[in-house]
Amino acid sequence: MSVRHVYRKSNRSPEETARLRADRERYQREKPTPEQLLAEGGHANFVPMGELLQLHQVALQLKRERERQRMTLAELESRTGIDQGALSRLENGKNVNPTLDTLYRVAAALGKAIYCTVQDAPQPPNELTPA
Repeated sequence: MSVRHVYRKSNRSPEETARLRADRERYQREKPTPEQLLAEGGHANFVPMGELLQLHQVALQLKRERERQRMTLAELESRTGIDQGALSRLENGKNVNPTLDTLYRVAAALGKAIYCTVQDAPQPPNELTPA
């Protein structure tokens, strides 16, 4: 059985492609902070790295639980309705935007639950008051 890769050509205009390439090069060169990006505008959907890493950590825990239960990705697909390829990307940290809904569905299929807590957010450096 051969593996079939599906590649979808993005429907970006040449101007949009050039803008994205310039942004990527700038980010690599200047390494702007999250605060700088948010101050510039146009980054409303910004996800802090810590939050993203937490989601990937939950996905890894779910992978370990699936393996502990000796469940295949095919079985998990039938229980969640999520494609095996998407499940694999989720488990291996290749999904760049895992959602809580997806993680909840996988957890439920494994007989597990994910609990979230609410905590005080750290204050941005420019709002800290001197002691």
